[in-house]
Amino acid sequence: MTRSSTPFLLIFGIPLLFLAAIVAAQSTGMIANEQSSSGDFVESTTLPDGEMLRLGTLNFYTSLDRGLEKANDSEKLVFVYFRSESCGWCKKFEAESFTDISVIKILNENFELVTLDTVKQQELAISMRVRGTPAGIFLRSDGTEIKDTRIPGYVDADTFLKSLNEIIDTK
Repeated sequence: MTRSSTPFLLIFGIPLLFLAAIVAAQSTGMIANEQSSSGDFVESTTLPDGEMLRLGTLNFYTSLDRGLEKANDSEKLVFVYFRSESCGWCKKFEAESFTDISVIKILNENFELVTLDTVKQQELAISMRVRGTPAGIFLRSDGTEIKDTRIPGYVDADTFLKSLNEIIDTK
C-alpha cells in the first residue's frame, strides 16, 4: 500500500464499510428500522396470499379492485392509503396512527383498507392524482371519492382520528 492511498482509504473506505455493515444488519433484522417514538414497532408484512399487507395489526388489500369488491360485499367505506417503503413520514404516520387503539377500532369497523405503493403502483397513484406520500383517500363502495376528505401528507394520530369520525358521521 502506498502512502498516497492511505488517506483515500481512511476517508472513503472506512465509512463505506460502516454503511455496508448497517445495511446488512437491517436486512437481516438485527436492526429494526420502523420504530415509533413510544417504542412500538410497526411491522409491514406481506401475507401469504400476496393480496394483503399487514401494517401493525391492520390488514390492507394491495389491490384497489379487491378492496372495492370487499366493500361492496360488506357495505363499508374504503380507506386507500398511499405509501412507499422509503417514506419516512409514512413510517411515522403508521407508527403513530396504526398503533392507536381508537384508530384501529374505527378503521376495522367502518372501512375496507387498501394500501398502494406509489413506486410499485405508480400509474394508479398518478391516475388518482396522488403527488406524494403519505396520502389517504376515502371512497364509497362504488369507487367514488368522498368529497373533501383527502389527507395529502402526514397528520398526527389525533387529527387522523378526527377525520375518520367526521367521515363516518357524514356516511
